[in-house]
Amino acid sequence: MRPLAQKLGHALGLASVLLLAKSTGSAKPELSGKQIYSRLCANCHGEQGQGVPDEHDEPLAGDWPIEKLTRVITRTMPDDDPEKCIGDEAERVARYIFDAFYSLDAQFRNKPPRIELTRLTNRQYLHSVADLIGSFTGHSELGEAGGLKAGYYNSRSHGRNKHSIDRTDATVNFQYGASTPAPDNKEYKAEEFSMRWSGSVFAEETGDHEFIVTSENGVRLWVNDMNLKLIEGWVSSGELRELTGTIRLIGGRAYPLRLDFFKYKSSSASVKLEWHPPHGISQVIPARSLSPNSTKSTFVIRQPFPPDDSSIGYERGSAVSKQWDEAATFAAIETANWVAEHLDQLASTSMTDKDRLAKTRAFSQQFVERAFRRPLTAEQQLFFVDSRFADSKPASDSVKEIVLLSLKSPRFLYPDLAQADDYSVATRLAIGLWDSMPDDELLRAAAAGRLKTPDEARQQALRMLRDPRSRAKLRSAFHHWLGLDHAEEIAKDTEQYPNYDKSLEADLRTSLNIFLDNIVWRTEGADFRKLFNSRHLPLNKRLAGFYGAQHVEHIGEFSPSFFDHERAGLLTHPYLLALYSYHNSTSPIHRGVFVTRHVLGRSLKPPPAAVVFKDDAFDPDMTMREKVTQLTKPDACMTCHGIINPLGFTLEQFDGIGRLRKTEKGRPINTISDYLSADGGAVRLSSAGDLARHAIESPSAQNRFIEMLFNQVAKQPVRAYGSGVLKLLRGDFAASGFNVQFLLAETAVINALSGIDPALPIEKN
Repeated sequence: MRPLAQKLGHALGLASVLLLAKSTGSAKPELSGKQIYSRLCANCHGEQGQGVPDEHDEPLAGDWPIEKLTRVITRTMPDDDPEKCIGDEAERVARYIFDAFYSLDAQFRNKPPRIELTRLTNRQYLHSVADLIGSFTGHSELGEAGGLKAGYYNSRSHGRNKHSIDRTDATVNFQYGASTPAPDNKEYKAEEFSMRWSGSVFAEETGDHEFIVTSENGVRLWVNDMNLKLIEGWVSSGELRELTGTIRLIGGRAYPLRLDFFKYKSSSASVKLEWHPPHGISQVIPARSLSPNSTKSTFVIRQPFPPDDSSIGYERGSAVSKQWDEAATFAAIETANWVAEHLDQLASTSMTDKDRLAKTRAFSQQFVERAFRRPLTAEQQLFFVDSRFADSKPASDSVKEIVLLSLKSPRFLYPDLAQADDYSVATRLAIGLWDSMPDDELLRAAAAGRLKTPDEARQQALRMLRDPRSRAKLRSAFHHWLGLDHAEEIAKDTEQYPNYDKSLEADLRTSLNIFLDNIVWRTEGADFRKLFNSRHLPLNKRLAGFYGAQHVEHIGEFSPSFFDHERAGLLTHPYLLALYSYHNSTSPIHRGVFVTRHVLGRSLKPPPAAVVFKDDAFDPDMTMREKVTQLTKPDACMTCHGIINPLGFTLEQFDGIGRLRKTEKGRPINTISDYLSADGGAVRLSSAGDLARHAIESPSAQNRFIEMLFNQVAKQPVRAYGSGVLKLLRGDFAASGFNVQFLLAETAVINALSGIDPALPIEKN
């Protein structure tokens, strides 16, 4: 028995070993995230997440944290059988995707952006030519707002005498009837009198401005070009008439204005001065847009340009099409003709001046130097100036040729084409902060070699912030940030919102602009955080009553107005709430997308299929939150709407035109949601105030604002300047108390010194 037992034991032992070996050999080895991705995901998404035509075209790139990527993979991938990749395997493949090509760091590591040579944008061209001409004629200056200088005369000839009256009129809107403008002054006869209003008008936005003068008497109006009447109505039949004239103005600048009026033997007298500005309505020109101080005229190009490329999220001069080249040629011709027509004024000479030719040559050299933003070399002087003058050629023809050559030269159209030196620093500062040309102070600093260090460049940048052009530049950047670039019209259902009209809408846009200006330029610290946590808004009396705010009477039409309920600055400004809503209801989706992309700086993929929101397809008793929840509940939708919806739901306490509401369909508004932030943290949002606090504290929101401003100043991606620049700016921004003016100046300095100061953390790609 013993040998048998031994044999049996040996056999059993051998079987155990074989069984163990078989078990070990068949055990599934743990695959790496890369291996799992290659087996299960690459066929649809590409080996490097680049996308596969007819499968998943979009590249795998975004800002979800690893935790959310893991959940999405667990629920939805691979398409044919989501159960194939769950648990630890889903987490491993999520980490691989995140580190290899999905995250922002991976994207920039795999395909680092580059600083590219770009031409002038349309805005930069318009401002540059205006200031190039202005360097000879004088620049416009903003006087103190508050109305126009008015002269009243007791005759029709605007002749001054001891009975003339001088004062400032806030607006021009007078109904005299059969009386006079000075009923207590017996020297003024109802049969004849005259007035003259003069000063300047401030244009907030670039575009065509229609001016309107209504009167039954004789009137004339000049705007900007004081040698050419915009409105001529000096001969009158005594019947009330509305006269109009349209002129293009550049936003952020003041323009001289003069209105003459007279009455003679008419039965009545009245006069009203209105305008219809871009994004506005026909209205009496308000006192905030008028100044009793006159100013210099500004040369404004009329030639339209095709839109700049904005495919990377902001407008830049990255392409030169045939249409753009033709527009640049026609604009150069327009400028050349104007210069030739005003040659004696520009060159400080006259037709009888014996030194006219020498002065014209000197002017021409200055013109080319200022167009090129630096002194000319001997070769450039010969080609662009000297060779264009001939004994038999009229001086005006020579100047036309010089202007055309200058404005079509790459040295003008591509500001960064020249070598990196002090003049290039001056050019970048001017383009960055003004969208324009260096002024005399910048050029003097460049000539003296005083623009080589950050401190020297910063000194100039801080000086330049005091110029109105910096304010206009920052307002343009804000409009881009908030998505106002394409907000041409906000259509609302008149039955749903019977008191919402174009006048109220125009006032709301003005309120938003004043709010932005107040935070950045008129409050101590220019604190970025106040854009979100301010509980008061600048409103006029009508807006304050409409939105239930306490209006504080103040000098000027718009003044601070306070709310009893919680408001959160920009996020609850009625203009933005109305803009990001449907015509007859709120829209948590539009509001959520706006906050996601523009405020928090998170990326969203295009929807897998176009889904139109049809309100009548839902039960009429459903709230908007319930409708959106039902519409977006599929997993394919929730990959993005898991971010969008909570942000939009938080603003549901405000209706489609931004008024506070507490109920919908007879039920309390539910604004509570859980939101997964970009860093993977769970955030409970229960009100607009919670959302504002998250925006203030969120690193992604701060980075988004910094990147947006950098894009607008440099017209380049911030990461093209090196991985350390964004971190540097964010640290300095926080240390400054989130001062927006400081950030604007520092951004301009870093861009200006790119490639010049080796101490800056700028990497070469």
